[in-house]
Amino acid sequence: MSSTKFRVTAVLMAAILAAAPQAEAAAAKTGPSQVTKSNSQNHAVPAWNVTLGNNVTATLEHADGWQQNGTYVAVFTLKYKNGGKSSARLVSYFPKVVLPGGSVTAANPITRDLAKKKIEPGQSLSVTYYAKTEGSSLSGMKLVMDVWNPKAKGYLQRVGTYRLPANYSAAAAPGSSTKLQLGGTPVTVQAESLEIIKYDGKVIAKVGMNMTNHGGKVWSDRGFEPHLVTASGNSFLLHHEAGTEGVPIQPKEKKLVYYITEIPSYLKSAGLRFLWTENDDTLKLTLPVESFKLPAATAPKWDIAAGAAKKMTIKGIPVEARIRQASLRSSGGEGIWNIEMSFKNKGKKSVAVPGYDFAIKASEGSFHPYNPDNKVGLTLRPGEEKTMSMEISLPLELKQDKLKLQMIESSAGDDPSTQTPANPAEPGSESASGAQEKVALPIAYFEISYQTERKASIGVEYGAQSAQGFAYTLVSMQRLPWQDTDLIVAKLRLRNTQESKSLSLPELKANVTSDEKTVLTGSEVIAEEQGSLIAPGSSTEVYVMARIPYTKDIRSLRFELFTQKDTAKSSFLTVTTSGATQSIEVLEKGKPYSVTVIGKRADAQERRTVIYEGVDTDIVYSELLLTSNEQRRVQAAMLKGYFQSADGMIYEADTIQPEAALQPGSKQSVVFWARVPKGVSGELGLALGTAMSGGKLAETGKDVTGVMGVKKLMLNPVRPAASSGLTQLDWYPYNVSVTKASGHLQEGSSSISLNVTFDVKRSESITAADSGHKLILIIKDVLGQTQERTLTPGTDIQVPGTRSMSIELTDDQYKRLRGGWFNLTLVDEFQNERITLGSQSYNLTFQPTVDPNEER
Repeated sequence: MSSTKFRVTAVLMAAILAAAPQAEAAAAKTGPSQVTKSNSQNHAVPAWNVTLGNNVTATLEHADGWQQNGTYVAVFTLKYKNGGKSSARLVSYFPKVVLPGGSVTAANPITRDLAKKKIEPGQSLSVTYYAKTEGSSLSGMKLVMDVWNPKAKGYLQRVGTYRLPANYSAAAAPGSSTKLQLGGTPVTVQAESLEIIKYDGKVIAKVGMNMTNHGGKVWSDRGFEPHLVTASGNSFLLHHEAGTEGVPIQPKEKKLVYYITEIPSYLKSAGLRFLWTENDDTLKLTLPVESFKLPAATAPKWDIAAGAAKKMTIKGIPVEARIRQASLRSSGGEGIWNIEMSFKNKGKKSVAVPGYDFAIKASEGSFHPYNPDNKVGLTLRPGEEKTMSMEISLPLELKQDKLKLQMIESSAGDDPSTQTPANPAEPGSESASGAQEKVALPIAYFEISYQTERKASIGVEYGAQSAQGFAYTLVSMQRLPWQDTDLIVAKLRLRNTQESKSLSLPELKANVTSDEKTVLTGSEVIAEEQGSLIAPGSSTEVYVMARIPYTKDIRSLRFELFTQKDTAKSSFLTVTTSGATQSIEVLEKGKPYSVTVIGKRADAQERRTVIYEGVDTDIVYSELLLTSNEQRRVQAAMLKGYFQSADGMIYEADTIQPEAALQPGSKQSVVFWARVPKGVSGELGLALGTAMSGGKLAETGKDVTGVMGVKKLMLNPVRPAASSGLTQLDWYPYNVSVTKASGHLQEGSSSISLNVTFDVKRSESITAADSGHKLILIIKDVLGQTQERTLTPGTDIQVPGTRSMSIELTDDQYKRLRGGWFNLTLVDEFQNERITLGSQSYNLTFQPTVDPNEER
């Protein structure tokens, strides 16, 4: 070798070796391999295989072009295979790019492949190279390979040349799938769909890509930028329809992921492809990763037939949306549509349904939006279906049988929206970096079946109104007097229609509206099993109460039951019925009123109803015996009632009920009384119900706000006659007798001494509250004079037991008496009105004065 040739060789080798440490340093700054193609048999990859010597070959795996900010880059991947017996060093191979004009550009490894130095015997190694070019098209471009050969002129030997075909495309064919190593995860990708959407003056491209994660951890494409690329090389940055976070794909999971971007109206849809790029921070270049030819563009199918479901994906989870039911009612000059929108999770993972925007579109062209106070999203478990209820008003003159419900993406939120290229007319222009205004696209137009709102009939079971799974029956509808208003009380029966699944009855609230315009006050829901699970096929009862002026007539009533969390409301059940209410059930004579609430079950039977006669008014006083039917010691349910005369007059009754709990089978006395006009006591009934307070059974000491389960007991009022004696007198719950009474008159004395013995018995099996009764003893002497004495239990009389008391009557007229009698009358006094229990007269014992002289 000549000295000149040796010096040239030495300089070239020194340059190659000097570059090696720099390459290693650059590679050390780069993370692990992000993209490695393991199977691209579906691409039209050029069949270029180059023999490099020493049983080493290089095969072209992939080639593509990309531009960024006016810089054009060609990228190609060579797969080296070493069939020799010694290592092959990559520094001996020099791939280059020959541009159509003839200029030659060196191809250098991208940053992450700089650390690849050699191919061991029997091994293969893929290296991706880049070269700056004059345009994004690879048409007419040649790839050449030189190898180091000290015997060749210039020490480089050309071993292969390949011109890329004029029709070459790096994109996978439509419908074919490609398995890639993306970020170290094997992922199969396939172009699924391309929709061109014209809406609201914009043209939107929506790309659907099927992705299957074959790895062992969750994967998403957040490390790669998606683009829509035209046949001429223009590109539009795509955005995840699901938002900036993208769609996570679980191991072994397949998902359909959507991307959107706004495009110019003149852009042709033919030849579009989907491309991923990634950034090489060291090179400050964006490099193409993989591209896919998109299928022929289609227009969106937004119109959904009545009753049909819209199949959609939410963050990769398949979901079906449909109108479960819709009904129309009129109010004034408006039609009010109540629409139940159902969403069902058809996937294997939970999904959050975003708060979509809804509006009714009329055939006349007008839109009538649904404007809730709070937009509520739904979370669905796999296989779960949930329903949201909407109420939308529109003029009645519109064609109500030709309406559609428009569902569009929410216009709220901070998700980045689509972007347009900085200069769409310039070939190779790229998307602008700034975000556009959010584009909200329609998802579906659901045809609404014309159906007037069903009015529930009493006693008829209706199917589950929503996906809650409860069929419902309007058991009864009552209008009850309540102070200076009326109570509307609706009793509903809810039945779990599931065959094997228990359903939870949530905590419910209610709004009650009469005649579509008057919201009734004091709405309450009473349901003892709120928060409990209702077994399959089992039923539970729910009462809804509200107040209304007693003078107001009602043509229709609407009960809206809902759940509420913070300010978010979720519909549970809506029941509309006519304003007709049922008359209160009248119990047969002798039949008790039954409390049916579980844990409070008892029977109340009339013991007696008496009239306390006053001067201007009377008092109706009714005693009931309440017998517990429970198997444990329980606090009895509080009762509330009112008296009703034959002419329909209502007299609210005060209740006197013990606070003590009841043992199984034991009894308590419950008293109802009211002051009424004279002469009311003819045909008299007691409407009786279980007292409520704040949506629950009323407790002692709490204000009673309502009543449920009202039925009427027909009473047997009496004006009791006084007994002709003073034995076994009924002073409930006591039985009082005067067992002995004597009076003594001493001749010439101005005093009469009386001694009266009382015997009082009490039934210990009956508890009674202090109702304010007074037991009055009236004493009448032979002169017709009377005096009264209140007998205080525990002091004047023993309760129970026997006790005597002494009474002295004083009057100067007694001095002239030589005998006579006295009369005792026992009176029951209640609220200053009296009933005579009994009366009896007794002879006085006269004791003459003895003359001492006569005794001698």
